Amino acid sequence: MILFLLWRRGLLRRLEGEKVRFALGWAPDPLTLSRRYPVWRILNPLRLLVSPRYATAVAGWLEYRMNLYDGFEG
Repeated sequence: MILFLLWRRGLLRRLEGEKVRFALGWAPDPLTLSRRYPVWRILNPLRLLVSPRYATAVAGWLEYRMNLYDGFEG
């Protein structure tokens, strides 16, 4: 469900290695908060797979986070 929604919003196209490492907490910068509290820890993977409503909300939130990371918002 979540992969379909991310694809539909065009977010899969914008993924880069740096963004993925940031989300997983593997960023090289030791001051990054995501090393201690990675983005993936707050998401419920099972719910992302089966709940369209939750996946839609998470896709919107991830789009906002990616826009912040790229400097389009904020």
